[in-house]
Parts: sequence; structure tokens; C-alpha cells
Amino acid sequence: MVIVVEGSKLFDDYEIFMRAMSVALSNPSIDADIQVWSLGPHKINSFTAAFCNSSENFLRQKGFKIKFHKVNAAWVAENISYVNYFAFFSKPSENTSRLTKLAEQTEGVEVGIYRY
Repeated sequence: MVIVVEGSKLFDDYEIFMRAMSVALSNPSIDADIQVWSLGPHKINSFTAAFCNSSENFLRQKGFKIKFHKVNAAWVAENISYVNYFAFFSKPSENTSRLTKLAEQTEGVEVGIYRY
């Protein structure tokens, strides 16, 4: 399973981020190998790394492996067909990204937009 995480520079609510990651992992067709691709910015990368590090032992006990990767937008656009869940985080007044729109148009990609 591949989860892509992207956000705006203004998003800073770790609690909302954690809830969104729980939603992403609640997929019934989850693979034993979970890859989390983070597009940034810095705060989103930090949230993603903290989530992966804190959940690694719990997921290992359940038979899952989780890996965190910082990636760039061009690479995700080229590999969008491998993505299972795309999470975008922003404040309510901000627009979604170009990649979010691409993920919404790609069949097989579930998109979660979190604006808080």
C-alpha cells in the first residue's frame, strides 16, 4: 500500500494529521508493506516521520512493515498509478494542489482532503 501525504505551509494540526493517517490505514485491502511518501513542506514531513516512527513497533506486531520516503512532486506524478491513498492537508481558505487534482482524476486512488 502506498500513501502519499502533502500539505500547505500553514497546516499545523498534528491531531488532525494523526486521524487522517488512521483513516488511510483503515483500508480493508491494506498490504503488509506500507510505504508513506511525503511531499512536504517541512512540517508535513516532520508529522509523517513522527507518525511512521511511533507506529512502527505496533504495526510490526500486526505483521506490517512501514517505510517513510521524502519524494518530489514530479516523481509522484510519474508514479501516481501505484498510489492507494492521497492525503492533502491545508487551512480552509487554501486551494488544493495540482497533484491532489491529478489523484482525484486517477482511478484507484482514494483522496482525503483535510482542511482545518
